[in-house]
Amino acid sequence: MNERVSSNRGAACRACLRHIGVAVSIAALVLLTPSAAFAQASEVVARAAGVTGQATLTSPGAVPLALAPGFILSPGDRIDTRGGGRVVIDLSDGSMVVISPGSLVTLKDFHAAASLRELFEITLGMVRVKINHFAGKPNPYRMNSPTASIAVRGTEFTIEVDSSGATRVTVIEGSVEVSSLTDPARSVILQAGQSYRLVAGNFGPPPGNRGDDRHGDPPPPPNNMAQAGPPPPGQPSQQPPPPNQQGKAMVAHNDHDSDQTSPRANAGTYDRYLASLSDIGQMPFLLRYNAFAEDHLDSLENPAYATAFHSAEGRLYFLPTFNGGQSLAESQAPFSVGSGLPSNYSISPQVSYFAPVGGFVFGGSAGLSRVGSSPADGSPGNSDSTFYSGSIVAARRFGANSFGLEVSTLKGTGSTTTTLGAAAGLWPGLSSDGLTSATSDVTQTRLTAGYSRDLARRAKFGIYYRYGFIDAKDRDPANATLTSGHSSELGVRLRGALTSRLSYGLTASWLGVSLVDGLSRTGLVDSHERDRAHRAAAAVGLGYSLTRRTLLTFDLAGGASHNSALRSEDATGLLLQDSGGSARFGSAHVAVQRDLTRRLFLTATFLHLWQWSDLGVALYPDRYGYVTEVSDSFFPLTPIANAASRFSDFGAGWRFNPNLFLQYLYTTDYGVTPGTHTLMLRYTFGKER
Repeated sequence: MNERVSSNRGAACRACLRHIGVAVSIAALVLLTPSAAFAQASEVVARAAGVTGQATLTSPGAVPLALAPGFILSPGDRIDTRGGGRVVIDLSDGSMVVISPGSLVTLKDFHAAASLRELFEITLGMVRVKINHFAGKPNPYRMNSPTASIAVRGTEFTIEVDSSGATRVTVIEGSVEVSSLTDPARSVILQAGQSYRLVAGNFGPPPGNRGDDRHGDPPPPPNNMAQAGPPPPGQPSQQPPPPNQQGKAMVAHNDHDSDQTSPRANAGTYDRYLASLSDIGQMPFLLRYNAFAEDHLDSLENPAYATAFHSAEGRLYFLPTFNGGQSLAESQAPFSVGSGLPSNYSISPQVSYFAPVGGFVFGGSAGLSRVGSSPADGSPGNSDSTFYSGSIVAARRFGANSFGLEVSTLKGTGSTTTTLGAAAGLWPGLSSDGLTSATSDVTQTRLTAGYSRDLARRAKFGIYYRYGFIDAKDRDPANATLTSGHSSELGVRLRGALTSRLSYGLTASWLGVSLVDGLSRTGLVDSHERDRAHRAAAAVGLGYSLTRRTLLTFDLAGGASHNSALRSEDATGLLLQDSGGSARFGSAHVAVQRDLTRRLFLTATFLHLWQWSDLGVALYPDRYGYVTEVSDSFFPLTPIANAASRFSDFGAGWRFNPNLFLQYLYTTDYGVTPGTHTLMLRYTFGKER
């Protein structure tokens, strides 16, 4: 009996000790892993930590509203930054998402903490994701695009989706699994430094890291992935794979509908200079006031015109501009490149001087143009460009004929600085205060030969040929572009007077540009691009003195251009991209100047512009079997020029004396962009002619 009691008591004690041991173990586990326990017990909360620019939030069953910092987000909310905004989302588990401008993102069921969570679906644009892992343990998230499903294994990566639904995933830290949305069994695991682009119907091997892009053979295809063979290495670029093979070429038409953006840094100078070479939209603003001679400007365009100076004479311009728009002052054309592109301000002091010496006329010019701008979406950052220009001219007259030579140079430097604010910690290569910067520079040297002849009835005919050497660089912390090439230009002009009150002018020009770009891009194979452009334009102008104090001008102009770009892989010579575009324009310009007094005068102009453009882009697979679309400033996939078709200048000026005047101009495109304010101070010095 006592033995049975003792045995029962021992069993009870042992059971009690087991319960106490289990309780202690649970308590210790909770105490040792508080973050994990809290994460499993609490649902994830998403908050808009930062909003810059225009971002729209649409919740199910609610009207759209402007997203503001601090807003708590819920599954089903859609964020639209196509108005130029940027949104930083903080998750309560320590993760962060940055939605770039031009994106459309829908939040999914990220609340559930105990299972795989659908974070968001990105329909268009780019997001950057940084996932926080507690004590190195998985934090299960998944994201979707129209073509891919992305499962989180690592901590930091980007997702880009273009208008066709093609998806690019680039891993910065850790690893990410990318699966085909239509065939989940086909997947690939990307490591840090790798990038993969998934197109509907095309799931090939992933690229290597940056080292693999430059050296050695491509890595073998991962498991669970069907490898469709790209063209063999060394295949001539003139024989790209036919469109029905793997890596089918994708063709887009009408660049007005493209949502692609350039991967280049475009640090002001590079963007402006190359755009001025290729953008037909610049031309209408230069083809104005064709009926009137202006010796300084004419001599810098065609050096043979410098023989019009019979005594020494100089001219000084000062042209500060604020909220710069598309319009371009006539006097700016010879001095700076790309001045008509939108900017917030520009400062352009310029001087020219000509003097006859020993039967020759010698002269030249010097100019400085400083252009600055800030992001149109209102986000932090700025861009500054500075152009230095100079020229030397020599001309000589032989009876009615004149010959001239000119050597000119242009040097441009620029930088772009962007502040990423709360998202600064997500970007490598940034300073501690979240600043990232890009730099660019351009050098151009041109040689011009000109001829002119004096004709009857006060008419003059001129023709010139200009050849230029071009070198440009564009860099940011991750990408680089090195450009070299040349340009050729031919121009003719005829001016004369029909009566003492009616004058006329005819002008035509042709420009050809050839460039070679060396392209280095994060996540892409190194490649080079051959750019070609041809541009032709012509104009006719009339000038009529209505009264002694009222002058009228009328100009008609038209032109066309064709650009092409062939991009090939450096390592194999494979053709990656074949782009071609054409543009046409027509314009009508009318202007009036009225002298109210001997000193005060008023001006008004109106220019109507018609533009048409078409674009075709064919893409082919690289040695890893995937295709990538690359845009640049020379061949943009979206128009650089504004959509405005009407422009006007309204101004008032004051003559201090016959050699000095000050004029204010207000330029408007009738609401498409903010108006431009320009001051023009012109002083002519030297002997009177």
